[in-house]
Amino acid sequence: MKRELYTITTLSNLHVGSGDINFDVIDNQVQRDAITTLPTIHSSSLKGAFREAFREGQATSYIFGPDNGDNDSHQTGAFHFFEASLLSRPVRSNKKPYFSATSVGVITSFLELLEDFEIAFDETIKGELLKLSKENVTDGKPLIFENLNGVILEDFETATSSLDVSALTEFLGENIALFSDEDFKALDLPVLARNYLVNGESKNLWYEEVVPKKSKFYFVIAKPTNLDNADKKEKLEKFEKQFDAMKTVQFGGNKSIGYGYSKVEKVSV
Repeated sequence: MKRELYTITTLSNLHVGSGDINFDVIDNQVQRDAITTLPTIHSSSLKGAFREAFREGQATSYIFGPDNGDNDSHQTGAFHFFEASLLSRPVRSNKKPYFSATSVGVITSFLELLEDFEIAFDETIKGELLKLSKENVTDGKPLIFENLNGVILEDFETATSSLDVSALTEFLGENIALFSDEDFKALDLPVLARNYLVNGESKNLWYEEVVPKKSKFYFVIAKPTNLDNADKKEKLEKFEKQFDAMKTVQFGGNKSIGYGYSKVEKVSV
């Protein structure tokens, strides 16, 4: 299997629901990684979104597995979709509209994934990420990499670093801020009030957690390599061409109100 790396950049607020019953103030919570507790998109949700997107073109059961009632030898689909992990997310600031926040642990986990899955990735960006992961971040004082004084991110005062992170802006987002792992996990997600109306009358008010637009995730797709030339052209190359032609993919619920629209890009080389 060949493993390819992709990024997701949210163009609108994202709600991929956990489906868990809870008795918290927040009625609908997003999916979270069982270990890190950071927002994630589970493999099944990811695969389902791509299957739906491909239905608008020429999706094949070879890639995703058959629909109910189909007869296909690849019952689970030949492509393996791994869950999407959070790479960065915007946080509010008193000096700029937002900073793109990440953490040492997030960067370290990403670099470990490149090694574990033997993914070919831009060596310059990899080297700059390694430097970033070595920065000394203390709890309560995230680092920024600009000559700005008095910057507050959410409720955190900041410290400054002289490290040049300009090569990482396209990958991580604008105005990079590096948090400690504990502080990054503790950052709250936006919670939006939703209202169910019947004939203009409010019948039910509930609260929904969202991952904000301009957040970035990364994920892996494992693709078969033992194909003859005909299958490679028909199945693998057709997927790549159709995938590259997609402008956006919609993940999660609330499509009708514009949630979940995202840009997906292959970043492995």
